[in-house]
Amino acid sequence: MMAAPIATALVLVAMHSHLGYHVVRRGVIFVDIALAQVAAFGVAIALLMGGEIGTGTTWAVALGSTFLGALLISRTRTRNHTVPQEAYIGIIYAVFSAAMILVLTQVPHGGEEIRHLLVGAILWVTWPVFFKTAALYGLMGLLLWIWRGPLLRISTNPRGARSAGLRLRRWDLLFYMILGTVVTSSVQIAGVLLVFTLLVVPTVMGMRLFGGMRVQFLYTLAVGVLAVAIGSAASYALDLPTGAAIVCTFGLLLGAQVLIEPYLKK
Repeated sequence: MMAAPIATALVLVAMHSHLGYHVVRRGVIFVDIALAQVAAFGVAIALLMGGEIGTGTTWAVALGSTFLGALLISRTRTRNHTVPQEAYIGIIYAVFSAAMILVLTQVPHGGEEIRHLLVGAILWVTWPVFFKTAALYGLMGLLLWIWRGPLLRISTNPRGARSAGLRLRRWDLLFYMILGTVVTSSVQIAGVLLVFTLLVVPTVMGMRLFGGMRVQFLYTLAVGVLAVAIGSAASYALDLPTGAAIVCTFGLLLGAQVLIEPYLKK
């Protein structure tokens, strides 16, 4: 019964861990939760129009909404940093959160839908959803691999990338559209909170211990598998929401790592 949800969670871990590296290195930590919230707003709009979570129509509306968010965020990068980009990202998150609540107040069982969009319903994922998600992430992963050079350069050295003639806003838009496509699917499965956690927490844990990107990625995968296994088991044994249980497990693992890091580095 738990095989499909756990397999889906592991695919989410692999995809989001890679994207999380770019997000953390760019210093736009909350861009993922902002895009996830924009996607959730799109889902709310689809529900208001009579759609249902998990259908193609709802996914298309959410994707269109996320691309709008990607366009807005890509336009907020500035050279002088008079206003930090994170300020704009926070504004986008707050506005679309409020808009989602306003829309869902007009939808029957709106309170239940808000809870679903926050913590997801990964426990009820089926194998067809898993294969569809894996295929989509595989395509997005291929695009990230093809464009890995400029994307990695912009994430690690934006000044050098600009000096080399790269148009940062265009590449930002491309990256955020890929991130938004992934997040649009993830939110309907795992919810906003788990999507944010998958993108940031494993990457932060890897960066705290290792310098090389490859080692960091392997470590984030290991941490993700461990958190998914422990969180899913706790959810099953204690009858808890699976997404929330996995999020809390990630938090506990991060806290434990911070406590033992001084001994690991000796």
